[in-house]
Amino acid sequence: MFGFEINLKQFTIGDVLQFLTHIKKTGVLKVKGSVSGEVFVKEGLVIHASDGVDKGMEALLNLSFMELETGRFEIGTTSPEQTISEDLGKLTENVEKRRIEYEEIRQKLPPMNTVLAKSTRDLESAVALRRTDWQILALIDGKRTLGDVIVESKIGGYEATKTITWLKDKGLIYDPEEAVRVMEKLAAFLRIVFKDFGKNGLELFKQWGDVEKKNRRVVDSVDVNPETMSIQLLAELPANDIFDSIKDFKIYIENEGLKMYGKMLFRKKWQAFVKKVEGM
Repeated sequence: MFGFEINLKQFTIGDVLQFLTHIKKTGVLKVKGSVSGEVFVKEGLVIHASDGVDKGMEALLNLSFMELETGRFEIGTTSPEQTISEDLGKLTENVEKRRIEYEEIRQKLPPMNTVLAKSTRDLESAVALRRTDWQILALIDGKRTLGDVIVESKIGGYEATKTITWLKDKGLIYDPEEAVRVMEKLAAFLRIVFKDFGKNGLELFKQWGDVEKKNRRVVDSVDVNPETMSIQLLAELPANDIFDSIKDFKIYIENEGLKMYGKMLFRKKWQAFVKKVEGM
């Protein structure tokens, strides 16, 4: 029995499965990282997946979006059962749908090494909590990192991240360092804007600030030196306001930048800019 190893920091499970489908191999892909799991293929078809909590499609989707480090494919290993019957096209469609959902959730999550804290609200009367909510809350002790909580919850990576996001939105848990980190994210985003668009970027930022009051609060929260384009943070704003503002300002740049630069020049600038801010 032999196989190959792969660095899953550089490739996704989807990339590996595409390759295995192409070469029509039978075996098991064993992955390790923030969670561990197995994906079995038979003559290139995915037939079973397990992440230690779920089986089948849910396990495969969980593994597809957790932070994985290594994978090893063992040729010839057969699956103990079949829990997946979709063809590659359907699998890819489901994975892409989950990817979009997960990306929306991930934008609200702090880094995996963050240590979350419980709020002082009365949990019993605050909201109607589900069993999974209590499982997550029991693990938030001021010591475990977010990654530890997700793994130790034993409810699956996707369900755990959804639950943590919901609890955070309800104010039942919080990230003590969130305000500082989110404002730094805004500053990092603006540095890219000003580097790529120069003083035109600053002009767009000021114009955007005049569109709505909520935009003005963001503009007033930073001080930009018009000569050096250096940024100084003046105030802290709620995380959701910053995330929404970054998305809104990107749309504004795309619309107004086209008028400012013209179609051909702006297209090149925009493509380079989007690549830099992707995943922020």
